[in-house]
Amino acid sequence: MRREDKRLVIENSQIYTYYRERLINLALAQFEWHGLPETMDRLWFEKSLLYNGKAAAGKVAGTDIWLGLDYVYKGHLDVYGYPTDIRLVPANGQHGLIEVDEFQLLFDNMTWASLMPKIDLYAKLLWEIHNVFRSNLQQQITPYLITTTRNESLGIKNLFNRIMGFQPVIEVRNSFDPNSIQTLDTRVDFKGTELLETLKTIWAEALSMLGITAETTKKERLLNDEITIDRQEDIISLNSRLLNRVDFCNKMNKKYGFNLSVNLSSNDLSLNPYPGDYAIQTLDELGVDYSEGARSNTERREESNG
Repeated sequence: MRREDKRLVIENSQIYTYYRERLINLALAQFEWHGLPETMDRLWFEKSLLYNGKAAAGKVAGTDIWLGLDYVYKGHLDVYGYPTDIRLVPANGQHGLIEVDEFQLLFDNMTWASLMPKIDLYAKLLWEIHNVFRSNLQQQITPYLITTTRNESLGIKNLFNRIMGFQPVIEVRNSFDPNSIQTLDTRVDFKGTELLETLKTIWAEALSMLGITAETTKKERLLNDEITIDRQEDIISLNSRLLNRVDFCNKMNKKYGFNLSVNLSSNDLSLNPYPGDYAIQTLDELGVDYSEGARSNTERREESNG
């Protein structure tokens, strides 16, 4: 492979990785957990949910140690299709599967599916649009093809190098005949504005998949109903992930006497993720009050700790 080809492969990989990791980091940072046992790693717990669509909090057999990991089930399911007996999967995989005495399942979303295929899909779309933008921009630099002989080739290159170097005076030989130069106009219309708008739109779609709202159009161009519908879709997408975590906290608190709670990691004053009395009551029981969106997460934690 030529050096230039290798450079392009590396650049393409970097662009794709850039968008992929941005989305992954956003997904992993969306929720704050409170009251997790010290032996449960929050980041790995969230990574298990994101990459596998599922995780479990399990008490290691014969101990009081609780771990939060991915799991496999032994083959027995209840009437709703939930595993009745599981083993935890350690991150390093060196010690085999971990037997547990007690456990509670948690799913990242309503379909129990990993979000990684969707993140990969949007990362590829963003990479494609980004590359088209770069190509369109680069084509503005070399808009002409010039026919020349082998003997004149170096002189033509030096001529244009001086032009691109903004030299005020360019000297040529007396024998130089400008009429002998034949050119082909390859100028491509600049589509940078349209491509950047498309990039923003796809990025907003990717964020919407995670339940995050991104402003891509001036509000005055949208009707109030359109803004409400767009916002509602993002909230429902977010609830498909947050609701499972809240239910998990409720079950752990009731069954094992924990004091777990979970809330959004951002203070969005316009976001009420659970419209309805039942949801607000459930969040109040966990010490998370979304009716006062202006309060910081630190203040919520201080109040919940008494």
